Amino acid sequence: MHTRDDFTPAHALPATLASDAKAFAFRGDRILVKAGSDDTFAFPTLATLDAGGVAGVPHFLGLLGGVGCVALNLADDAAEPPGMRYVGLRALFFKVPEPLLALAARAFQVVDWDRTHRYCGRCGTPTRDRGSERAKECPACNLVAYPRVSPAMMALVTRGRDLLLARAHRFAPGMYSALAGFVEPGETIEDC
Repeated sequence: MHTRDDFTPAHALPATLASDAKAFAFRGDRILVKAGSDDTFAFPTLATLDAGGVAGVPHFLGLLGGVGCVALNLADDAAEPPGMRYVGLRALFFKVPEPLLALAARAFQVVDWDRTHRYCGRCGTPTRDRGSERAKECPACNLVAYPRVSPAMMALVTRGRDLLLARAHRFAPGMYSALAGFVEPGETIEDC
């Protein structure tokens, strides 16, 4: 099993990428997975997607255990290849190994950032990828936009053997969480 220590992040797509590269393919906010009969999920390879006629804008994430990992932004009408389906990231909790779940979350952030930064936020000119780093730059006003970092805080409040858990209306039945939230601008981690 891979650990986070096995992951080497990168942004520049290699000249050649092995067909066994893991593909984290998103249609909107849903990821394409191979669904097993026992309610388990696996991520397809680039070769599997190519064979199924699935193509999208690739973003190299890096190497996990020496295997390339790519995020793909698919068209809104991209079909589900046989044996695969689109699911929300939360459906993958406890169903895929944690390093792969972390990569799927990273892939979503990269794809979402790419989708929402096609045009300059200052002057409206179409942006272009900046070759030296994961960034978009405006050829007209030179504004550079990086993927957003959203610091968050999570705390598990305990008293003896008791735990304080929270439940949101969007959670699946029986699902609870430790207390968590995003750090607001100007807020300290302690305040959060």
